[in-house]
Amino acid sequence: MNKLILSTFIIISILSTFSNCQDCPSDNNDCTTESFIYGGCYSIYNQFIDCESTATYKACVANCKLSPQYSKCGSVSCDYETLACKFGSTTCDDNDKCTTEYCNSTTGCVRATTNCTDGLATTTDNCMSIFGCYYTINQAQNNIKSCTTNADCNDNLPCTTDVCVNNKCNSTINCDSNSLCAKSGYCTLIPTPSN
Repeated sequence: MNKLILSTFIIISILSTFSNCQDCPSDNNDCTTESFIYGGCYSIYNQFIDCESTATYKACVANCKLSPQYSKCGSVSCDYETLACKFGSTTCDDNDKCTTEYCNSTTGCVRATTNCTDGLATTTDNCMSIFGCYYTINQAQNNIKSCTTNADCNDNLPCTTDVCVNNKCNSTINCDSNSLCAKSGYCTLIPTPSN
């Protein structure tokens, strides 16, 4: 038998032994057992009961959702013994850098795809969930723009090398294999995925 359940059984047995057959009024909580101990009534959580499936608990949670403290973006529960409302932290972050989130108090968490557009025809806009926006060279648009000097080809991204070759602009990503050309315009190390 589970030690926690066994200890609860022993406590309830002891409480019953010292009850002196005195009836205690119900606290209207299906999750507790009422016992009379040394001149007083006490309500103790009964771990033999699946509290969260009881009508009492479900009604408590429903009532807590009416509280001004409740947020549709956070969790809500009730204390098994006191039926006091317990509100969890409010967060909509899904740890995906390709989405942006905010909390709408009426509908709950709202998520949208991160906008990675850099406005450059010479780059392809991409997104990686652990990294965010990054750019690669759009080869279909490379070597098309006319130029006379390298300055004519500058896309203002530090992570690209832009040169004028045979009067056509040619761009390449200058990041190493462990980095990507990030939305900031700089080569940024790819994070190691967490387990």
